[in-house]
Amino acid sequence: MTPQLFRILTLVGFFGLMISLTAWITLAEHGEGYPTAAWLIIGVVPLLLPLRGILHGKPYTHAWASFMMLFYFTHGVGEVYSTGAIEIYPWLEVFFSSLAFTAMILFIKYNAKNASKIT
Repeated sequence: MTPQLFRILTLVGFFGLMISLTAWITLAEHGEGYPTAAWLIIGVVPLLLPLRGILHGKPYTHAWASFMMLFYFTHGVGEVYSTGAIEIYPWLEVFFSSLAFTAMILFIKYNAKNASKIT
């Protein structure tokens, strides 16, 4: 296994999460008085913090960003559990946050193995 594969999976999970959250907040039906801009700031802006490091393949950024994915995973599971009807957006949040978390951890692991072989 190469770190490049897990880096690509990280990017797929990360951007999939970002796009699905944006779609969920802007396209799904919500109650009146639902502040769309505020929820975009709360839900999507934290994903912008590790964006540069993830795009550049920095292992340290992958490490701490993986902990952010746990928040999104927990939120998605809570929404899946609390929603009466089957909705796609919470399931997408669970899927993409799980994919990003797993790929980030494996990227760190295999990147460290390759770095130790070089020295």
